[in-house]
Amino acid sequence: MTLFLYNISYCSPRRHMVYECIPLPREIGDMAPIYFKKAIMESDDEWAMNKKVIDLSSRDVRRAVPKGLPYFSVDFGLQGGFAHVIENRDKFPHYFGKVC
Repeated sequence: MTLFLYNISYCSPRRHMVYECIPLPREIGDMAPIYFKKAIMESDDEWAMNKKVIDLSSRDVRRAVPKGLPYFSVDFGLQGGFAHVIENRDKFPHYFGKVC
């Protein structure tokens, strides 16, 4: 399985996007959606204006996340993925999704 991580952290005229591809063994990859959903639920502020976890199994991230907002997204290939609107950059680490 291969994970695709997207992090668009600064929404300004000079946007900064980090796109990473991480290969995983199948045994670990099958559990990845569970771990990422839990980690996203525990990230950022407890009370948020936007949904904590946006399910991307039936739609594209560009249609799921409000335009102009910073977000983190993980894609599990054919299994869909999740997105999270970053409301507080100070509480959402730039290395999210990369630390085991």
